[in-house]
Amino acid sequence: MKLQLIIEKGDHGELFARVEGKGDFLPVTVAKSVGNAIEKIKMLIEDYKKHEGKNDAFWKKADVNKIEWETLYDIQAFFMQHPYLNITAVAKLAGINASLMRQYSSGVKHPSANQMQKIEAAIKQIVRELKTINLYAA
Repeated sequence: MKLQLIIEKGDHGELFARVEGKGDFLPVTVAKSVGNAIEKIKMLIEDYKKHEGKNDAFWKKADVNKIEWETLYDIQAFFMQHPYLNITAVAKLAGINASLMRQYSSGVKHPSANQMQKIEAAIKQIVRELKTINLYAA
């Protein structure tokens, strides 16, 4: 089973995490990291299955140990969780004004779907490039 875990930046540096549109249950938690959020969501699902979700057809068949998580970040949470990425360099690669990208990453402004696609494409290009790197120690 594959579930989308939506990650957003909270007001105090924490992450808000949720799984939407599955059964009659909306697991939501606050966490310090994505890994911590997944563990908390798993606990919420298990608790729900044992109690009020006994008859929820979707969640009843969910095995939390076999869930494949697809993580969807809002732009603020993404850069918060990946501070080693240079926002200006990502903006340049995406063809977006660097100042505007910093406003997106700080939450001052919010990117349109089109802008988000450009940012995601740039990040995936970086990933492809990094996968080809081999280092040599002299």
